[in-house]
Amino acid sequence: MTFRASSPVSAPPTDLLTYFIRGGEYGVIDSTGVIELAAGQRISFDLASGGDWFGHGFHHVQSFPWQLGSLSNPDFAVNNIQSPIWMCSRGVVLMVDTRRKLDVRLNEKGEGKLEISCADDDVIVRHWVAPTLPEAHRKLMAFLGWPNRPPKPSRFGDSFFCTWTQFPRCINQERVIAMGEEIHRRGYPCSTLIIDDRWEASFGELEFAEDFPDPGRMVARLHELGIEVWLWITPFVNQESKGFEDLAEKGILVPHRSGKGAARFRWWGGTAGLVDVTAPQGREWLRGKLEFLRDHFGIDGFKIDGGDFKYQPSPSESNWHEFLGESGYSDQLLAVFEDLVPNQCESRTAWLSQKRSILWRQGGKDSHWGADNGLKAMVRLGLHLALLGYDLSIPDMVPGRVQTLKSDEPLPTDELMVRWTEVSAFMPFLQFSYFPWNYAPETERVVWGYAQIHKLLENYLVEQSTDRTAPLIRPAWYGAPEEKELFRIDDQFLLGDDLLVAPVLEEGQVSRTVILPPGEWVDAYTKETLQGGEFPDYPAPCPGIPLFVRKARMDLVEQIRPQLLEVSRVRIQLVKTTASYSAGLNRDLSVTG
Repeated sequence: MTFRASSPVSAPPTDLLTYFIRGGEYGVIDSTGVIELAAGQRISFDLASGGDWFGHGFHHVQSFPWQLGSLSNPDFAVNNIQSPIWMCSRGVVLMVDTRRKLDVRLNEKGEGKLEISCADDDVIVRHWVAPTLPEAHRKLMAFLGWPNRPPKPSRFGDSFFCTWTQFPRCINQERVIAMGEEIHRRGYPCSTLIIDDRWEASFGELEFAEDFPDPGRMVARLHELGIEVWLWITPFVNQESKGFEDLAEKGILVPHRSGKGAARFRWWGGTAGLVDVTAPQGREWLRGKLEFLRDHFGIDGFKIDGGDFKYQPSPSESNWHEFLGESGYSDQLLAVFEDLVPNQCESRTAWLSQKRSILWRQGGKDSHWGADNGLKAMVRLGLHLALLGYDLSIPDMVPGRVQTLKSDEPLPTDELMVRWTEVSAFMPFLQFSYFPWNYAPETERVVWGYAQIHKLLENYLVEQSTDRTAPLIRPAWYGAPEEKELFRIDDQFLLGDDLLVAPVLEEGQVSRTVILPPGEWVDAYTKETLQGGEFPDYPAPCPGIPLFVRKARMDLVEQIRPQLLEVSRVRIQLVKTTASYSAGLNRDLSVTG
């Protein structure tokens, strides 16, 4: 329903989501439909009329719900996992159906507005309306083609291990083999080892360096241990790589608009050209390289890193085979991997790719407690991403990216290591990089114990992810949207229908307030039955993440309780750091984030 007026102030009172379009049109969102915006035209939604707000995806500082903070992004284009989707507790979902760059301001300067415009193209704002937000959310998901197909069952109970923070840019064949053998010796339920940065001689060659003299033997040895091998892949080809000029001449790299060579850009690994997967020759070259790695060496899957708009050559300098918009490249890149190794790959970048058979990974988190890309941000972002349709997600590596931006940053404390592991163990996937055995034996014993608990959840995760109609990880309000106080809970979440997780996200905290949704819940440690409601000062020792199971699923309690009790027998000294191993790296912060 729309009206004409000189300003939004003159709009009649309403309990519906209201908006104003610069130029005089204002109205309310009272039914499913579309709003058409001309290039440069700005639409402004009144945040208060919508209630609590969710969506958007990655932002360095995470708020949950969004109106409790703010964000300002005049160049909103794919950066890590994001989508031009916002939703509110009023029961309205908004989606700007475009892959072009947007200007997005949410509660900028505390003004209480969500403002959206696209300078370069006409866009459509789709909106879905229902009595509750979960109902409106399901309409969005159906439009997007969600749910995507889940991976094989054993992937859910897996403890992924990645070389990155343990061996940043200092890996070789023998270290990788020794890493796999040590993981196996210690009994971690690991069936996926990811070889990260620097397995190539130069970025983009997609060929093993001299430090890997017999990759086939390495992969075969890891397979003997029951471990699959995934390789870190980017679509960037550095200018010093062999064959760079030849790739540019053949149009495999995005050409420069001048017709002279490849369009170049800076990324955290140097200056590069970008494989043009919008061009047949670019797709065929990349696919050929990946197929060779798979078929010749036995590589099982890939870690995809790239696709962000900021890691592309400038549109003003580029002559794409087909320009798909600032956020269109990432989905074309994902399509190559999905076609070759569906659900045997992970990506930290996506825009509108919810239906693809890809495991989604949060971008690198900093090893601290905060909402500014630390542990709190990891939990809040996980919830926003799940609501956007990226619920089969990896919460990056435990315990963050340890000293791989600044080598002199402090190592994570034992407490942070344990708390990060606790929350990650109750997310869809679990991934380590900085070795748990860098810490004192009692700390590693706790981490190992939570890895076993994650493995015990495998069947439950498979059950909950098959033919799902709600995100696998979801906010506390999702099953009870009539309980308005649940919408602002930013430190609890549901894993499937029956597990409520209440992690500790504050340093030194050994108790916390727990709010249970309506119904009967069972404390997974004590078996005490609790009714929905608020429980202040609930015990949360370190280790000892508060965990609750719906009473109808006592089988789940019996399954995980023995291991929970075993882990809880250990006590971690707060603030102390027993790890000393350091392989830090300094990277250019102007091109990393």
